[in-house]
Amino acid sequence: MSSNGPIDLRQDRREWLKGSAAALGASLLPLPAVGGEQPQTAPPPTRPGPSSAQNIPAGRFFTPAQHALVEELSETIIPADRHSGGAKAAKVADYIDQFLRETYDDSQKVLWREGLRLVDLMSRHYHQKSFVDSAAAERIALLQVLSDNDHMTDLPEVRFFIELKRLTVRG
Repeated sequence: MSSNGPIDLRQDRREWLKGSAAALGASLLPLPAVGGEQPQTAPPPTRPGPSSAQNIPAGRFFTPAQHALVEELSETIIPADRHSGGAKAAKVADYIDQFLRETYDDSQKVLWREGLRLVDLMSRHYHQKSFVDSAAAERIALLQVLSDNDHMTDLPEVRFFIELKRLTVRG
């Protein structure tokens, strides 16, 4: 991310969504045969692989990867300092997990799953790595983009960020 002024999230969003869609589409294409090898016939269809819902530990809302992402997001918002522990020490991710597990508001659950996905896509666009693998300065810069554009509440990642801040502070 450049420091040449604020990022127009709406315009930039088109680019990172387009890039992620192209990468996803390319990953679904079959690889060409190499060195004159004849393409093999496709194996018979098998049962679908495990869904993300099956990777969620019993009694949890988040998958382990989502939980780690929420931990890092909340810690970026409320970091530990020399006076007190941050959001990780306060187990904010566990609080948010419990809140979402107990809510009957399905739109809230969808917002969190989609928001986590979009924030990680943003991180991969801006820093070429996941949010969890990003440096502290990169994490702060990414959340600053969302904060600078918090008036764009029609964007799901902005609505997610607003909810993330609210529940992080509450937790």
